[in-house]
Amino acid sequence: SVSIYTNIHLERKNMQSRWSWVLATVFLLPFFLTPNSVWAEPRIKVQPIDTAGIEKIVKQSEGAAIVVLAAWCFPCRQEQPRLIKLYDKYKSRGLKMVGISVDLGGPSMIQPLLDKAFVNFPVYWAYEKVVRDLNIRGIPLLFLVKNGEIIQEIMGRQSEASLEKKISLLIKEPVPPKPDEDQEKEDIAEPSSVKKADA
Repeated sequence: SVSIYTNIHLERKNMQSRWSWVLATVFLLPFFLTPNSVWAEPRIKVQPIDTAGIEKIVKQSEGAAIVVLAAWCFPCRQEQPRLIKLYDKYKSRGLKMVGISVDLGGPSMIQPLLDKAFVNFPVYWAYEKVVRDLNIRGIPLLFLVKNGEIIQEIMGRQSEASLEKKISLLIKEPVPPKPDEDQEKEDIAEPSSVKKADA
């Protein structure tokens, strides 16, 4: 009789172990099958925008940074993590950040890069007409918006310190400059020329 109870006990433990593996597999499987939808939630989906749409964003913004970028632009990719970091830091203090892609191939060109970098602010895709309307000649390009008006255009890759100094002017409580900020070596690069479609 002892051996029967022992076998029953062992069988119950084996069943519990098997069920634990089943439940663990069911829970973890989506993380491996659909990494973009799980790890990158909420996913920023790139939507088209026209000149009127951008003008509306400007007029409705008390303090915003509008960054113009493209998938093929290496300085844009270098600057992206800095913008994400600054947006995370200051969004609770009123900062609004918007990206504008000028890739000729459409929204699908920039989407994979946004997913990989976990971009957390909205990004739109602009037609070539928008590039002409806004007179965009090089990227990365940063439009600083305050009280519904563009107050400054900054072309070329900027260091994190340079970006923070400029962006702090847009929020409700400006950030005081660091004592040694003027001595900091700026990581600034010349802008890349915007690609145009063949005539």
